[in-house]
Amino acid sequence: MAWKAGDTVIVTQEGVNRVGVILDKFQVSKQSMYDVLLENRSAFTMVNSSSNNRTYINKALTKLLCDSGQIETTIPYNELVANEALPIVRA
Repeated sequence: MAWKAGDTVIVTQEGVNRVGVILDKFQVSKQSMYDVLLENRSAFTMVNSSSNNRTYINKALTKLLCDSGQIETTIPYNELVANEALPIVRA
């Protein structure tokens, strides 16, 4: 599944699930990677959707909770874009 900027996702990091929003999508070695801003305002770069990694976008929980509308992020993504206030994640 491919997400786009502004989509709400569940990120699993070392067994802990957090709500976040996609900031950007890019390709690394033919693999889709994402910059994600989490609810606690920390950001991750190069998060993918493979559970082989310690930090990944949890496809099942995102589909169950976010895509169905049960959970939405409190991050004002559209407001941040309008004010050009999105954090720069990638170096």
